[in-house]
Amino acid sequence: MGPVAIAMLACMSCHQAIVESYLKTGMGRSFFQLAESNRVEDFSRRNSFYHEPSKSRFTMTARSGRFFMKREHPNGTLEKQIHYALGSGNHARSYVNRTPQGRLLALPVSWYAEKGGYWEMAPGYDRPDHAGMRRKINYECFFCHNAYPKIPAVDLDDPVYLEPLPLGIDCARCHGPAEEHLRTPGRGTILNPRKLSTERQLEICMQCHLEPTSQPLPHALRRYDRAPFSFRPGEPLADFKVYFDHPANTAHSEKFEVVSAPYRLKKSACFLKSGGRMTCSTCHDAHRREAKNSCVGCHAEAHNQEQDCAACHMAKRRPEDARRTTLTDHFIQRVPGKADGPELPPYKGPVMAYYPPEVDALYAAVAQVKDGTNLERGIDQLRQFQKTFPRAKFGLELAEAYRNAGRAQEAIPLYEWALQKMPSLMAAWRGLGLSRYPAVEPLLGGLKHSPADAFLLTLLGTARSNEADLRAAIAADPDLPEAYVNLGTILARKGQREQAAALFRKALAVDPQNRAAEANLRLALSGAAR
Repeated sequence: MGPVAIAMLACMSCHQAIVESYLKTGMGRSFFQLAESNRVEDFSRRNSFYHEPSKSRFTMTARSGRFFMKREHPNGTLEKQIHYALGSGNHARSYVNRTPQGRLLALPVSWYAEKGGYWEMAPGYDRPDHAGMRRKINYECFFCHNAYPKIPAVDLDDPVYLEPLPLGIDCARCHGPAEEHLRTPGRGTILNPRKLSTERQLEICMQCHLEPTSQPLPHALRRYDRAPFSFRPGEPLADFKVYFDHPANTAHSEKFEVVSAPYRLKKSACFLKSGGRMTCSTCHDAHRREAKNSCVGCHAEAHNQEQDCAACHMAKRRPEDARRTTLTDHFIQRVPGKADGPELPPYKGPVMAYYPPEVDALYAAVAQVKDGTNLERGIDQLRQFQKTFPRAKFGLELAEAYRNAGRAQEAIPLYEWALQKMPSLMAAWRGLGLSRYPAVEPLLGGLKHSPADAFLLTLLGTARSNEADLRAAIAADPDLPEAYVNLGTILARKGQREQAAALFRKALAVDPQNRAAEANLRLALSGAAR
Protein backbone atom coordinates (compact mmCIF):
# COMPACT_ATOMS: atom_id res chain seq x y z
CA MET A 1 0.00 0.00 0.00
CA GLY A 2 1.32 3.44 -0.95
CA PRO A 3 1.49 6.61 1.14
CA VAL A 4 -1.69 7.41 3.02
CA ALA A 5 -2.99 10.94 3.51
CA ILE A 6 -2.77 11.79 7.21
CA ALA A 7 -6.53 12.30 7.50
CA MET A 8 -7.19 8.78 6.20
CA LEU A 9 -5.13 7.07 8.89
CA ALA A 10 -7.87 7.74 11.41
CA CYS A 11 -10.50 6.34 9.04
CA MET A 12 -8.59 3.06 8.64
CA SER A 13 -9.16 2.01 12.23
CA CYS A 14 -12.85 1.36 11.47
CA HIS A 15 -12.95 1.27 7.68
CA GLN A 16 -9.74 -0.48 6.72
CA ALA A 17 -11.11 -2.45 3.75
CA ILE A 18 -12.77 0.63 2.25
CA VAL A 19 -9.66 2.77 2.66
CA GLU A 20 -7.39 0.10 1.20
CA SER A 21 -9.69 -0.26 -1.79
CA TYR A 22 -9.89 3.53 -2.20
CA LEU A 23 -6.10 3.87 -2.18
CA LYS A 24 -6.01 1.85 -5.41
CA THR A 25 -8.15 4.42 -7.23
CA GLY A 26 -6.82 7.39 -9.15
CA MET A 27 -8.01 9.77 -6.43
CA GLY A 28 -6.22 7.79 -3.74
CA ARG A 29 -3.00 7.98 -5.75
CA SER A 30 -3.38 11.57 -6.92
CA PHE A 31 -0.31 13.07 -5.19
CA PHE A 32 2.63 11.43 -3.45
CA GLN A 33 6.33 11.61 -2.71
CA LEU A 34 8.18 9.85 -5.50
CA ALA A 35 10.27 6.94 -4.23
CA GLU A 36 11.78 3.71 -5.53
CA SER A 37 8.88 1.80 -4.01
CA ASN A 38 6.19 3.59 -6.03
CA ARG A 39 7.86 4.65 -9.27
CA VAL A 40 6.92 3.06 -12.58
CA GLU A 41 9.03 5.37 -14.74
CA ASP A 42 12.36 4.50 -16.39
CA PHE A 43 15.04 6.80 -14.94
CA SER A 44 18.04 4.92 -16.31
CA ARG A 45 17.61 3.87 -19.96
CA ARG A 46 14.84 5.57 -21.96
CA ASN A 47 15.17 8.63 -19.78
CA SER A 48 16.15 11.41 -22.20
CA PHE A 49 14.64 13.11 -25.23
CA TYR A 50 15.11 16.25 -27.34
CA HIS A 51 12.30 18.79 -27.64
CA GLU A 52 12.77 20.47 -31.00
CA PRO A 53 10.35 23.45 -30.54
CA SER A 54 12.26 24.74 -27.49
CA LYS A 55 15.69 23.42 -28.58
CA SER A 56 16.02 21.61 -25.26
CA ARG A 57 17.14 18.19 -24.12
CA PHE A 58 15.45 16.81 -21.02
CA THR A 59 16.98 14.02 -18.92
CA MET A 60 15.41 12.33 -15.91
CA THR A 61 17.76 10.52 -13.49
CA ALA A 62 17.80 8.83 -10.10
CA ARG A 63 20.68 9.34 -7.66
CA SER A 64 20.92 8.00 -4.11
CA GLY A 65 17.17 7.46 -3.86
CA ARG A 66 16.34 10.93 -5.17
CA PHE A 67 14.97 11.90 -8.59
CA PHE A 68 15.93 14.79 -10.85
CA MET A 69 14.89 16.48 -14.08
CA LYS A 70 17.46 18.39 -16.12
CA ARG A 71 16.96 20.78 -19.02
CA GLU A 72 19.91 21.45 -21.35
CA HIS A 73 19.63 24.35 -23.79
CA PRO A 74 22.31 26.20 -25.77
CA ASN A 75 21.71 29.16 -23.45
CA GLY A 76 22.06 27.24 -20.20
CA THR A 77 21.41 24.14 -18.10
CA LEU A 78 19.11 23.78 -15.10
CA GLU A 79 18.33 20.76 -12.94
CA LYS A 80 15.65 20.46 -10.28
CA GLN A 81 14.77 17.69 -7.89
CA ILE A 82 11.48 15.85 -8.35
CA HIS A 83 9.89 15.85 -4.90
CA TYR A 84 6.35 14.77 -5.75
CA ALA A 85 4.48 12.93 -8.49
CA LEU A 86 1.07 14.19 -9.49
CA GLY A 87 -1.31 11.65 -11.01
CA SER A 88 -1.99 7.96 -10.55
CA GLY A 89 -0.03 6.83 -13.59
CA ASN A 90 -3.06 5.08 -15.09
CA HIS A 91 -2.64 7.44 -18.02
CA ALA A 92 0.20 9.78 -17.08
CA ARG A 93 2.18 11.33 -14.27
CA SER A 94 3.47 14.86 -13.87
CA TYR A 95 6.14 16.07 -11.46
CA VAL A 96 6.55 18.72 -8.81
CA ASN A 97 9.51 20.48 -7.24
CA ARG A 98 9.15 22.04 -3.79
CA THR A 99 11.26 25.17 -3.26
CA PRO A 100 12.86 26.15 0.07
CA GLN A 101 10.32 28.98 0.23
CA GLY A 102 7.42 26.49 0.16
CA ARG A 103 6.32 27.02 -3.44
CA LEU A 104 5.41 24.09 -5.65
CA LEU A 105 6.72 24.24 -9.22
CA ALA A 106 5.24 22.20 -12.07
CA LEU A 107 8.03 20.54 -14.03
CA PRO A 108 7.77 20.49 -17.84
CA VAL A 109 8.05 16.75 -18.61
CA SER A 110 5.46 14.04 -17.95
CA TRP A 111 5.57 10.25 -18.10
CA TYR A 112 2.92 8.64 -20.30
CA ALA A 113 1.70 5.08 -19.82
CA GLU A 114 1.11 4.24 -23.49
CA LYS A 115 3.66 2.32 -25.57
CA GLY A 116 5.10 0.70 -22.47
CA GLY A 117 5.77 4.08 -20.88
CA TYR A 118 7.74 7.05 -22.20
CA TRP A 119 8.76 10.62 -21.36
CA GLU A 120 7.48 13.68 -23.25
CA MET A 121 6.39 17.24 -22.66
CA ALA A 122 3.60 17.77 -20.15
CA PRO A 123 0.27 19.14 -21.42
CA GLY A 124 0.64 22.83 -22.24
CA TYR A 125 4.44 22.61 -22.57
CA ASP A 126 4.81 21.31 -26.13
CA ARG A 127 5.63 24.75 -27.50
CA PRO A 128 8.76 26.88 -28.04
CA ASP A 129 8.01 29.35 -25.24
CA HIS A 130 6.91 27.02 -22.46
CA ALA A 131 7.33 27.99 -18.80
CA GLY A 132 10.23 25.62 -18.18
CA MET A 133 10.85 24.83 -14.51
CA ARG A 134 9.41 27.99 -12.99
CA ARG A 135 5.61 27.64 -13.24
CA LYS A 136 4.02 27.93 -9.80
CA ILE A 137 1.22 25.54 -8.91
CA ASN A 138 -1.58 27.77 -7.75
CA TYR A 139 -4.23 27.02 -5.17
CA GLU A 140 -6.90 26.41 -7.82
CA CYS A 141 -4.83 23.62 -9.38
CA PHE A 142 -3.87 22.08 -6.05
CA PHE A 143 -7.52 22.08 -4.95
CA CYS A 144 -8.34 19.27 -7.40
CA HIS A 145 -5.15 17.22 -7.21
CA ASN A 146 -4.75 16.66 -3.48
CA ALA A 147 -6.34 16.89 -0.06
CA TYR A 148 -6.59 20.34 1.46
CA PRO A 149 -3.15 21.68 2.51
CA LYS A 150 -2.17 24.13 5.20
CA ILE A 151 -1.41 27.56 3.77
CA PRO A 152 -0.19 30.84 5.26
CA ALA A 153 -1.92 34.18 4.69
CA VAL A 154 -3.46 33.89 1.25
CA ASP A 155 -1.63 35.48 -1.67
CA LEU A 156 -3.15 34.00 -4.79
CA ASP A 157 -0.35 35.27 -7.04
CA ASP A 158 2.41 33.71 -4.92
CA PRO A 159 0.99 30.49 -3.46
CA VAL A 160 2.94 28.93 -0.59
CA TYR A 161 2.25 25.57 1.08
CA LEU A 162 3.14 24.63 4.64
CA GLU A 163 4.55 21.25 5.61
CA PRO A 164 3.57 18.51 5.87
CA LEU A 165 1.74 18.32 2.55
CA PRO A 166 -1.13 15.82 2.37
CA LEU A 167 -0.52 12.81 0.13
CA GLY A 168 -3.58 12.05 -1.95
CA ILE A 169 -7.21 13.14 -2.00
CA ASP A 170 -8.68 12.08 1.31
CA CYS A 171 -12.02 10.93 2.71
CA ALA A 172 -12.97 14.47 3.76
CA ARG A 173 -13.38 15.59 0.15
CA CYS A 174 -16.58 13.55 -0.14
CA HIS A 175 -17.57 12.98 3.50
CA GLY A 176 -16.63 16.32 5.06
CA PRO A 177 -14.49 16.97 8.16
CA ALA A 178 -14.30 13.95 10.45
CA GLU A 179 -13.38 15.54 13.79
CA GLU A 180 -16.84 15.21 15.34
CA HIS A 181 -17.27 11.71 13.89
CA LEU A 182 -14.00 10.60 15.47
CA ARG A 183 -15.13 11.94 18.85
CA THR A 184 -18.60 10.38 18.67
CA PRO A 185 -18.77 7.77 15.89
CA GLY A 186 -22.22 7.12 14.56
CA ARG A 187 -24.84 8.30 12.17
CA GLY A 188 -25.24 12.02 11.80
CA THR A 189 -21.65 12.89 12.65
CA ILE A 190 -20.26 12.30 9.15
CA LEU A 191 -21.71 13.07 5.73
CA ASN A 192 -23.10 10.16 3.71
CA PRO A 193 -23.35 11.50 0.13
CA ARG A 194 -26.12 9.03 -0.66
CA LYS A 195 -28.40 10.99 1.69
CA LEU A 196 -28.01 14.15 -0.42
CA SER A 197 -30.12 15.25 -3.36
CA THR A 198 -28.80 14.12 -6.74
CA GLU A 199 -27.72 17.70 -7.47
CA ARG A 200 -25.59 17.88 -4.30
CA GLN A 201 -24.20 14.39 -5.05
CA LEU A 202 -23.13 15.50 -8.51
CA GLU A 203 -21.51 18.61 -7.09
CA ILE A 204 -19.24 16.55 -4.83
CA CYS A 205 -17.70 15.11 -8.00
CA MET A 206 -17.97 18.36 -9.95
CA GLN A 207 -15.89 20.28 -7.41
CA CYS A 208 -12.85 18.67 -9.08
CA HIS A 209 -14.08 17.01 -12.26
CA LEU A 210 -15.92 19.95 -13.83
CA GLU A 211 -13.81 22.17 -16.05
CA PRO A 212 -15.87 23.41 -19.01
CA THR A 213 -12.63 24.25 -20.81
CA SER A 214 -8.89 24.27 -20.14
CA GLN A 215 -8.42 27.24 -22.47
CA PRO A 216 -8.12 30.67 -20.86
CA LEU A 217 -11.70 31.86 -20.64
CA PRO A 218 -11.93 31.65 -17.47
CA HIS A 219 -13.60 28.28 -16.88
CA ALA A 220 -14.55 29.21 -13.29
CA LEU A 221 -14.39 31.96 -10.68
CA ARG A 222 -14.23 31.25 -6.96
CA ARG A 223 -16.48 33.67 -5.13
CA TYR A 224 -14.45 36.46 -3.56
CA ASP A 225 -15.82 35.85 -0.07
CA ARG A 226 -14.52 32.26 -0.07
CA ALA A 227 -11.05 31.00 0.86
CA PRO A 228 -9.28 28.64 -1.59
CA PHE A 229 -9.94 25.44 0.38
CA SER A 230 -13.23 26.25 2.09
CA PHE A 231 -15.69 24.13 0.07
CA ARG A 232 -17.45 21.40 2.06
CA PRO A 233 -19.39 18.54 0.47
CA GLY A 234 -23.11 18.94 0.84
CA GLU A 235 -23.18 22.71 0.40
CA PRO A 236 -24.29 24.19 -2.96
CA LEU A 237 -21.27 24.32 -5.24
CA ALA A 238 -22.48 27.64 -6.65
CA ASP A 239 -21.96 29.21 -3.21
CA PHE A 240 -18.27 28.47 -3.65
CA LYS A 241 -17.59 28.78 -7.37
CA VAL A 242 -19.35 29.70 -10.61
CA TYR A 243 -18.46 28.17 -13.99
CA PHE A 244 -18.24 29.57 -17.53
CA ASP A 245 -18.02 28.22 -21.05
CA HIS A 246 -17.88 29.06 -24.74
CA PRO A 247 -21.18 29.97 -26.43
CA ALA A 248 -23.35 27.00 -27.40
CA ASN A 249 -23.57 25.67 -30.95
CA THR A 250 -19.99 26.50 -31.88
CA ALA A 251 -16.98 24.28 -32.60
CA HIS A 252 -15.62 25.11 -29.14
CA SER A 253 -18.79 23.90 -27.44
CA GLU A 254 -18.15 20.35 -28.72
CA LYS A 255 -14.64 20.11 -27.27
CA PHE A 256 -13.36 17.01 -25.46
CA GLU A 257 -10.72 17.78 -22.84
CA VAL A 258 -9.10 16.01 -19.89
CA VAL A 259 -11.30 17.36 -17.09
CA SER A 260 -14.59 17.01 -18.94
CA ALA A 261 -16.46 13.99 -17.54
CA PRO A 262 -19.47 15.85 -16.00
CA TYR A 263 -19.42 18.40 -18.83
CA ARG A 264 -19.74 15.67 -21.46
CA LEU A 265 -22.11 13.53 -19.37
CA LYS A 266 -24.55 16.42 -19.11
CA LYS A 267 -24.84 16.46 -22.92
CA SER A 268 -25.94 12.81 -22.99
CA ALA A 269 -29.54 11.73 -23.62
CA CYS A 270 -29.13 9.20 -20.78
CA PHE A 271 -28.49 12.03 -18.35
CA LEU A 272 -31.05 14.45 -19.78
CA LYS A 273 -33.83 11.82 -19.78
CA SER A 274 -33.03 10.39 -16.35
CA GLY A 275 -35.25 12.93 -14.61
CA GLY A 276 -32.41 13.99 -12.34
CA ARG A 277 -31.73 10.45 -11.14
CA MET A 278 -28.39 9.89 -12.89
CA THR A 279 -25.22 10.83 -11.03
CA CYS A 280 -21.57 9.86 -11.29
CA SER A 281 -22.14 7.11 -8.72
CA THR A 282 -24.63 5.47 -11.07
CA CYS A 283 -21.58 3.92 -12.73
CA HIS A 284 -18.75 4.69 -10.30
CA ASP A 285 -18.13 3.67 -6.70
CA ALA A 286 -15.63 6.24 -5.44
CA HIS A 287 -14.07 3.57 -3.19
CA ARG A 288 -13.28 1.21 -6.06
CA ARG A 289 -11.16 1.44 -9.16
CA GLU A 290 -13.54 -0.52 -11.42
CA ALA A 291 -16.65 1.09 -12.92
CA LYS A 292 -20.04 -0.61 -12.81
CA ASN A 293 -22.07 -1.56 -15.90
CA SER A 294 -25.33 0.09 -14.84
CA CYS A 295 -26.86 0.61 -18.26
CA VAL A 296 -29.20 -2.38 -18.02
CA GLY A 297 -30.98 -0.69 -15.12
CA CYS A 298 -32.67 1.56 -17.67
CA HIS A 299 -32.04 -0.39 -20.88
CA ALA A 300 -33.47 -3.77 -19.94
CA GLU A 301 -33.85 -4.66 -23.61
CA ALA A 302 -30.22 -3.87 -24.45
CA HIS A 303 -29.11 -5.81 -27.54
CA ASN A 304 -26.15 -7.41 -25.75
CA GLN A 305 -26.30 -7.39 -21.96
CA GLU A 306 -23.21 -9.55 -21.60
CA GLN A 307 -20.81 -6.92 -22.95
CA ASP A 308 -19.49 -3.71 -21.49
CA CYS A 309 -21.84 -1.04 -22.84
CA ALA A 310 -19.30 1.74 -22.34
CA ALA A 311 -16.84 0.06 -24.69
CA CYS A 312 -19.17 0.79 -27.61
CA HIS A 313 -21.15 3.84 -26.48
CA MET A 314 -18.49 5.89 -24.62
CA ALA A 315 -15.59 6.26 -27.03
CA LYS A 316 -11.95 6.25 -25.98
CA ARG A 317 -10.53 9.47 -27.37
CA ARG A 318 -7.49 11.71 -27.22
CA PRO A 319 -8.36 14.96 -25.42
CA GLU A 320 -7.63 18.15 -27.30
CA ASP A 321 -5.51 19.46 -24.42
CA ALA A 322 -3.51 16.23 -23.84
CA ARG A 323 -2.96 14.35 -27.10
CA ARG A 324 -0.66 11.72 -25.59
CA THR A 325 -3.35 10.15 -23.42
CA THR A 326 -6.53 8.26 -24.22
CA LEU A 327 -9.54 8.81 -21.95
CA THR A 328 -13.18 7.80 -21.87
CA ASP A 329 -15.50 10.36 -23.41
CA HIS A 330 -18.47 10.58 -21.00
CA PHE A 331 -20.77 11.81 -23.77
CA ILE A 332 -22.88 8.65 -24.09
CA GLN A 333 -23.92 8.21 -27.73
CA ARG A 334 -25.84 5.63 -29.72
CA VAL A 335 -23.09 5.88 -32.34
CA PRO A 336 -19.86 7.29 -30.84
CA GLY A 337 -18.14 10.15 -32.63
CA LYS A 338 -14.75 10.15 -34.26
CA ALA A 339 -11.69 9.22 -32.24
CA ASP A 340 -10.00 12.61 -31.96
CA GLY A 341 -11.44 16.10 -31.90
CA PRO A 342 -9.99 18.96 -33.95
CA GLU A 343 -7.32 21.28 -32.62
CA LEU A 344 -9.22 24.50 -32.04
CA PRO A 345 -7.70 28.00 -32.23
CA PRO A 346 -7.66 30.24 -29.14
CA TYR A 347 -11.09 31.66 -28.48
CA LYS A 348 -11.96 35.35 -28.35
CA GLY A 349 -15.51 36.47 -27.73
CA PRO A 350 -18.31 36.39 -25.17
CA VAL A 351 -17.97 34.19 -22.09
CA MET A 352 -21.18 32.41 -21.15
CA ALA A 353 -22.48 31.19 -17.81
CA TYR A 354 -22.42 27.39 -17.51
CA TYR A 355 -23.08 26.35 -13.89
CA PRO A 356 -25.31 27.45 -12.43
CA PRO A 357 -27.06 28.43 -15.68
CA GLU A 358 -27.86 31.84 -14.23
CA VAL A 359 -24.87 33.73 -12.78
CA ASP A 360 -25.27 37.18 -11.27
CA ALA A 361 -24.31 39.98 -13.65
CA LEU A 362 -21.29 41.13 -11.64
CA TYR A 363 -19.45 37.79 -11.83
CA ALA A 364 -20.53 37.43 -15.46
CA ALA A 365 -18.84 40.77 -16.20
CA VAL A 366 -15.65 39.72 -14.38
CA ALA A 367 -15.56 36.56 -16.51
CA GLN A 368 -15.35 38.67 -19.68
CA VAL A 369 -12.12 40.39 -18.58
CA LYS A 370 -10.42 37.87 -16.29
CA ASP A 371 -8.39 36.15 -19.03
CA GLY A 372 -8.83 38.86 -21.65
CA THR A 373 -11.24 36.77 -23.72
CA ASN A 374 -13.75 39.59 -24.18
CA LEU A 375 -11.71 42.45 -22.77
CA GLU A 376 -13.10 45.69 -24.22
CA ARG A 377 -16.76 44.73 -23.98
CA GLY A 378 -16.11 43.25 -20.56
CA ILE A 379 -14.65 46.54 -19.32
CA ASP A 380 -17.84 48.30 -20.39
CA GLN A 381 -19.93 45.69 -18.57
CA LEU A 382 -17.86 45.71 -15.38
CA ARG A 383 -17.55 49.48 -15.07
CA GLN A 384 -21.36 49.73 -14.79
CA PHE A 385 -21.03 48.19 -11.31
CA GLN A 386 -18.05 50.32 -10.23
CA LYS A 387 -19.95 52.52 -7.77
CA THR A 388 -21.44 49.51 -6.01
CA PHE A 389 -18.56 47.02 -5.94
CA PRO A 390 -19.15 44.98 -2.74
CA ARG A 391 -15.52 43.81 -2.42
CA ALA A 392 -12.02 45.05 -3.15
CA LYS A 393 -11.32 42.23 -5.60
CA PHE A 394 -13.96 43.49 -8.03
CA GLY A 395 -12.11 46.81 -8.18
CA LEU A 396 -8.89 44.89 -8.69
CA GLU A 397 -10.38 43.01 -11.66
CA LEU A 398 -11.45 46.23 -13.38
CA ALA A 399 -8.05 47.81 -12.67
CA GLU A 400 -6.26 44.78 -14.15
CA ALA A 401 -8.55 44.91 -17.19
CA TYR A 402 -7.70 48.58 -17.79
CA ARG A 403 -3.97 47.90 -17.45
CA ASN A 404 -4.13 44.87 -19.76
CA ALA A 405 -5.94 47.05 -22.30
CA GLY A 406 -3.10 49.61 -22.16
CA ARG A 407 -5.08 52.09 -20.04
CA ALA A 408 -2.86 52.24 -16.96
CA GLN A 409 -3.92 55.72 -15.90
CA GLU A 410 -7.53 54.58 -15.58
CA ALA A 411 -6.34 51.56 -13.55
CA ILE A 412 -4.50 53.57 -10.87
CA PRO A 413 -7.52 54.95 -8.94
CA LEU A 414 -9.13 51.51 -8.93
CA TYR A 415 -6.01 49.88 -7.51
CA GLU A 416 -5.93 52.58 -4.83
CA TRP A 417 -9.63 52.08 -4.05
CA ALA A 418 -9.13 48.31 -3.74
CA LEU A 419 -6.21 48.85 -1.35
CA GLN A 420 -8.26 51.18 0.81
CA LYS A 421 -10.81 48.38 1.15
CA MET A 422 -8.21 45.60 1.55
CA PRO A 423 -4.68 46.85 2.34
CA SER A 424 -3.16 43.35 2.20
CA LEU A 425 -4.29 42.68 -1.41
CA MET A 426 -0.86 42.01 -2.92
CA ALA A 427 -2.08 41.73 -6.51
CA ALA A 428 -3.29 45.32 -6.24
CA TRP A 429 0.08 46.50 -4.88
CA ARG A 430 1.83 44.78 -7.80
CA GLY A 431 -0.55 46.24 -10.35
CA LEU A 432 -0.26 49.69 -8.83
CA GLY A 433 3.53 49.38 -8.79
CA LEU A 434 3.55 48.53 -12.50
CA SER A 435 1.08 51.29 -13.37
CA ARG A 436 2.98 54.00 -11.47
CA TYR A 437 6.51 52.75 -12.22
CA PRO A 438 9.16 54.11 -11.59
CA ALA A 439 7.49 55.67 -8.53
CA VAL A 440 8.69 53.79 -5.44
CA GLU A 441 5.87 54.68 -3.02
CA PRO A 442 3.49 51.87 -4.04
CA LEU A 443 6.39 49.39 -4.06
CA LEU A 444 7.38 50.33 -0.54
CA GLY A 445 3.72 50.26 0.50
CA GLY A 446 3.31 46.70 -0.74
CA LEU A 447 6.55 45.56 0.88
CA LYS A 448 5.23 46.66 4.26
CA HIS A 449 2.63 43.89 3.94
CA SER A 450 4.93 41.31 2.30
CA PRO A 451 8.62 42.18 2.85
CA ALA A 452 9.87 39.22 0.78
CA ASP A 453 7.72 39.86 -2.28
CA ALA A 454 10.19 39.12 -5.08
CA PHE A 455 8.16 40.91 -7.75
CA LEU A 456 8.00 44.20 -5.80
CA LEU A 457 11.64 43.91 -4.73
CA THR A 458 12.65 43.50 -8.38
CA LEU A 459 10.70 46.59 -9.42
CA LEU A 460 12.05 48.55 -6.45
CA GLY A 461 15.67 47.55 -7.04
CA THR A 462 15.36 48.44 -10.72
CA ALA A 463 13.64 51.76 -10.06
CA ARG A 464 16.37 52.97 -7.71
CA SER A 465 19.29 50.91 -9.11
CA ASN A 466 19.76 49.21 -5.78
CA GLU A 467 21.75 45.98 -5.68
CA ALA A 468 20.50 44.98 -2.23
CA ASP A 469 16.84 45.01 -3.31
CA LEU A 470 17.58 42.79 -6.30
CA ARG A 471 19.68 40.36 -4.28
CA ALA A 472 16.81 40.15 -1.80
CA ALA A 473 14.45 39.40 -4.72
CA ILE A 474 16.70 36.56 -5.89
CA ALA A 475 16.84 35.13 -2.37
CA ALA A 476 13.04 35.32 -2.12
CA ASP A 477 12.44 33.70 -5.52
CA PRO A 478 15.47 32.18 -7.32
CA ASP A 479 13.21 31.34 -10.28
CA LEU A 480 12.49 34.96 -11.25
CA PRO A 481 14.79 35.72 -14.25
CA GLU A 482 14.10 39.48 -14.28
CA ALA A 483 15.89 39.93 -10.95
CA TYR A 484 19.09 38.39 -12.34
CA VAL A 485 18.86 40.45 -15.54
CA ASN A 486 18.30 43.74 -13.75
CA LEU A 487 21.02 43.13 -11.18
CA GLY A 488 23.41 42.13 -13.96
CA THR A 489 22.59 45.34 -15.83
CA ILE A 490 23.49 47.44 -12.77
CA LEU A 491 26.80 45.60 -12.33
CA ALA A 492 27.63 45.91 -16.04
CA ARG A 493 27.15 49.69 -15.82
CA LYS A 494 29.64 49.69 -12.97
CA GLY A 495 32.18 47.83 -15.11
CA GLN A 496 31.76 44.51 -13.24
CA ARG A 497 31.24 42.60 -16.49
CA GLU A 498 32.25 39.12 -15.32
CA GLN A 499 29.85 39.25 -12.38
CA ALA A 500 27.17 40.66 -14.70
CA ALA A 501 27.74 37.87 -17.23
CA ALA A 502 27.32 35.25 -14.48
CA LEU A 503 23.94 36.76 -13.56
CA PHE A 504 22.79 36.84 -17.19
CA ARG A 505 23.76 33.16 -17.47
CA LYS A 506 21.69 32.37 -14.38
CA ALA A 507 18.72 34.18 -15.91
CA LEU A 508 19.11 32.11 -19.10
CA ALA A 509 19.34 28.87 -17.13
CA VAL A 510 15.97 29.72 -15.57
CA ASP A 511 14.50 31.05 -18.84
CA PRO A 512 16.52 30.21 -21.98
CA GLN A 513 14.14 32.32 -24.08
CA ASN A 514 14.84 35.53 -22.11
CA ARG A 515 15.87 37.96 -24.84
CA ALA A 516 17.07 40.67 -22.46
CA ALA A 517 19.43 38.25 -20.71
CA GLU A 518 20.68 36.96 -24.07
CA ALA A 519 21.39 40.45 -25.46
CA ASN A 520 22.99 41.71 -22.25
CA LEU A 521 25.20 38.63 -22.01
CA ARG A 522 26.54 39.30 -25.50
CA LEU A 523 27.27 42.91 -24.54
CA ALA A 524 28.95 41.90 -21.29
CA LEU A 525 31.14 39.33 -23.04
CA SER A 526 32.12 41.71 -25.84
CA GLY A 527 33.08 44.33 -23.28
CA ALA A 528 35.10 41.78 -21.31
CA ALA A 529 36.89 40.72 -24.50
CA ARG A 530 37.96 44.29 -25.17
